[in-house]
Amino acid sequence: MDWIERLNQAVGYIDRNLDGDISYEEISRITISPIALFQRFFVLATGGVTLSEYIRRRKLTRALIDLQNSDAKVIDIAIKYGYESSDAFYVAFKRLYGITPSQAKKNGNELKHYDRIFFTLTITYVKGENDVVLLNIDKYRYYGPLFEGARIIMNNIGEKYSPEYIQGISGAAFKIAGGCPSCPTCVCDMWPAELFKLLGYEVKEYPCFDEKGKDVYDILVEAVKKQIDSGKPALVWHAFTVAEWDVVCGYDEEARQFIGRGTNKGWDDYARESWDRPKTCDVGAYGAIIIGGKIAEFNKREAEINSIKNAVKHARKETSNRSEGIQFYKKWIEIYSSKGADRGIADGYCYDIYSSVRKACIGYLREVSLSYGGTTMESLLKAGTCFDKEANILDEARPYLSWDSPWGIDEERSKKVVPLLIKAAELYEKGIEYLEIFLTQI
Repeated sequence: MDWIERLNQAVGYIDRNLDGDISYEEISRITISPIALFQRFFVLATGGVTLSEYIRRRKLTRALIDLQNSDAKVIDIAIKYGYESSDAFYVAFKRLYGITPSQAKKNGNELKHYDRIFFTLTITYVKGENDVVLLNIDKYRYYGPLFEGARIIMNNIGEKYSPEYIQGISGAAFKIAGGCPSCPTCVCDMWPAELFKLLGYEVKEYPCFDEKGKDVYDILVEAVKKQIDSGKPALVWHAFTVAEWDVVCGYDEEARQFIGRGTNKGWDDYARESWDRPKTCDVGAYGAIIIGGKIAEFNKREAEINSIKNAVKHARKETSNRSEGIQFYKKWIEIYSSKGADRGIADGYCYDIYSSVRKACIGYLREVSLSYGGTTMESLLKAGTCFDKEANILDEARPYLSWDSPWGIDEERSKKVVPLLIKAAELYEKGIEYLEIFLTQI
């Protein structure tokens, strides 16, 4: 029996005894290792989850299943999973799920299950004569130039944030603006470095040029290479795509290339470009962002509420130099309602991003709603449903507005796209109204 199999047998033993006594001596016997050593390994392998916390989550997941699928009393379920009183069970359950056991019994279908883990052996990087390449780096799940790369890096270091959660907590999922191709990166609540800091991580930024305009790019390249050598990717502006943050997860010393992924590059085989490319960007040569260790706790509730406040603020914002939110939808409808509407670069690029990240709203708001109950939870779920329908309507507009749609003026296209934009605008504003209701309820 190899050691990976022994680890999984130990986890299987834990799972079979969630409603009984779990002996650390038995775990030690199965793994043929001191329990303290197994506990330290467990924390490292699970990205920071202790063995006792894993057992607690699994017990409460089983308790949740029992609450939903049986007529057993709450006190009986509490005792079954090792809680001496219903009060102790109540506190533990609400701390994990955000609602009480009684509420979960009635309305807990959306609550997250903490499933059993399985250990596997994977190669994290390969090093050849000239290449160092991290493997198993996730693909971009949303066409999001600011934060999807940050999510991939967070996942690589063990954080389990979903793509939807990162698009939501950063505010990107709620944005819509236009008139300029740079809007998706200009109309934002924060920059990727600020997101890392919000989540509690140390961050160091490496520019292409210092404050006096001196080329300091060699320092950036060495920092990125060092990060990859330590088994972690880096965010680099304009590494593969045009004026976007890309994930660099490898380098070729001889060819002087960075290797990695972007929003539309490196999906199947990693992309390769000269590692001098980032400093050639004419839309800001922002350089690289290197994530360090965890130095602070993430204030989850505060950040989630702020993301919703910012979503409302963005939607209701009215400016003279750039239209955003509801104002932008009205402007968009007005443009295509007039003769001579020209589908140019701004429409194509901005549409592709907003139609993609808007789909993250429903998943994010469902996740956030788990911390609330009653009418507050209902308001978030209703908002999510509106945004989901808006995203579906935007999908219908793909043949007319996407980057791959015909360029230039087309009056027939305008006639087809206007009704879709009107409907999408209505759903967007309705979703914002539900978020406003939520903010009055908390």
